[in-house]
Amino acid sequence: MNNKSNQIIAITMLSVLLFALPFFEEIHYTVLYYVVIILFIPIAIYRIILAEKFEARFYKRWQKAKEQGFWVNVVREGTRSLVSMIVLISTSQLFGNGRTPLEIVSKLPGSTLVWISLFLLAFNLVVGIVAWHENNKKYNRIHGALQNNNK
Repeated sequence: MNNKSNQIIAITMLSVLLFALPFFEEIHYTVLYYVVIILFIPIAIYRIILAEKFEARFYKRWQKAKEQGFWVNVVREGTRSLVSMIVLISTSQLFGNGRTPLEIVSKLPGSTLVWISLFLLAFNLVVGIVAWHENNKKYNRIHGALQNNNK
């Protein structure tokens, strides 16, 4: 079995688990929860099937992105990470506890909100730096594979 088959099997198992979750735990906004899962499945399978195209696109984009410099990419990747974290936490709070992002933020004291914001900015700065190095490694791996194919 190849890597794509394993990934599709893993996505299928995860999907079954996510579909069954409301039978074992209370899920708020159940219809919206199922809609999100149903949208997630084909997107995940599409990413797996077209992984080579996504790698080629990454290779071209990272070639250009590297020219913009270290800090521009650290900020870009850190911001991408921050948005992903906010979406993930907001989604889990919405479905798990029935709380909207505005409801959560409005109940936090101002000083706590400032400390959480500073922590998230510092954390995502580190994530941006790690992403820079990981993207360079991925770029170099793809570049090496392309060089070997051209020989």
